Amino acid sequence: METNSHPEAAASNVKQGQYSPRKRKDTTPRVNPQLAVELVYQELKRVEVYTKRIEDATARKVQIDGKSLESAENRLKNV
Repeated sequence: METNSHPEAAASNVKQGQYSPRKRKDTTPRVNPQLAVELVYQELKRVEVYTKRIEDATARKVQIDGKSLESAENRLKNV
């Protein structure tokens, strides 16, 4: 009869020498859903304002280009 010097190890279902990794601590950040929605809304508003500025600047450029084209045509007619 063999006597086991570590009876608690025998009761465990992990074999001796088998690697048993530790459970990883959950490091996912906790997110406040209301704050997340607010941040997304603010970013959306910022992008909308930026887009409007680009559209307005483009419209002004088209107006300026149209006027310069007219003045160029008038100068050619007067030559």
